[in-house]
Amino acid sequence: MHTLQIRNIPDELYNKLVASSEESRRSLTQEAIVLLEKAVNQNTNHKKKLAIETIKKTRIKSNLPISEINALIRKERDK
Repeated sequence: MHTLQIRNIPDELYNKLVASSEESRRSLTQEAIVLLEKAVNQNTNHKKKLAIETIKKTRIKSNLPISEINALIRKERDK
């Protein structure tokens, strides 16, 4: 396990963290870890959603049937 020390936390943020930890019945450290995990995961999920949206927007539309598309993909993989 690693240790993280955070200095100069604004009073308002610290007070919100304390209130959140009390509501969740967690220690201040446990609450900070939970909130950090949520923030990091949301950011990662957001990036994935943006990537998927970009792919969908830029996807080339094709009139080929799926079977022909699959055959072309297999042919390229076999090269």
